[in-house]
Amino acid sequence: MPATATLIQLRAFVAAAESGSFGRAAVVLGLSPSSVSESVQALEQLHGQPLFQRSPRGITLTPAGERALPHARLTVHHSEDFALAVDERRALEGTLTVATFRSLGVHLLPPILALLRRRHPGLQVRILDGTLGEGGEQLVQDGRADVAFLELSAQTPLLTQPVIHDDYVVVCPRSHQAGPLTADMLQAQPLLLFPQEHACNATVHRHLQSFLPPDMVVQEIAEDEVMLSMVEHGLGLAVMPRLAVLPLRENLMVHPLPVPLPRVLGIAIKPGRTGLPHLRAFTEALRAYQATPAFARLQALLQSA
Repeated sequence: MPATATLIQLRAFVAAAESGSFGRAAVVLGLSPSSVSESVQALEQLHGQPLFQRSPRGITLTPAGERALPHARLTVHHSEDFALAVDERRALEGTLTVATFRSLGVHLLPPILALLRRRHPGLQVRILDGTLGEGGEQLVQDGRADVAFLELSAQTPLLTQPVIHDDYVVVCPRSHQAGPLTADMLQAQPLLLFPQEHACNATVHRHLQSFLPPDMVVQEIAEDEVMLSMVEHGLGLAVMPRLAVLPLRENLMVHPLPVPLPRVLGIAIKPGRTGLPHLRAFTEALRAYQATPAFARLQALLQSA
């Protein structure tokens, strides 16, 4: 029977790829740098191809390493899931990794995690920024996150659960005229938008382009607090999700978009993992929070803000 890669070797390869160095990978794995390097070299010898380019500045993946990394990640992930499924105590005293973005992280995640901690005090939670790179969906697909809060779309291989409905609004100074906001009024000032390179923001850019002229002045701002301060100082109108505007500043007001853009926010989990103890505990805490008066108040705010 031909030799096959071991889990130790695959873990060393994944840790080295994600950390960019054998030394940092060794710290993550609790091994010596030489052990990590030897494990990777054994993989390379087994398959007759280098997985890393080595230089004094560190290591980078070769094309073969790039192709192999997602598969190695999944193999390690499935092995860990097997252990978690067998040993519930280990799962509930381990780490749950949640990808989210700011508005959900501020308004939804903390009360859910508070319930989770009361029920399972040994379970640690790690938070990842779900707006970076390819977003929370890819983090779940790769096994880097257990669950992601995100804007749900119809096209995803992940299992999803809607949590709350939201929509995009135009944020104006309180001195702005009352009444419905028209497309002509919207283009009278610069539009302040989140950067469209983030997947969750590209949708609103496309939506605005569908009914506003192509020469519309747009300024991209990464931080919502900066964007809101610019609106207060008359530097433009911001298009943001209602949830990101809460609590509404005293000097600001919101209008619906001339052409509405609703969104459904929820969680996404990889198929086959929903029964794992730590993920089951998280979804139970989520459902418990949705049954509270606090969640009902948040829903009411989104309808009236």
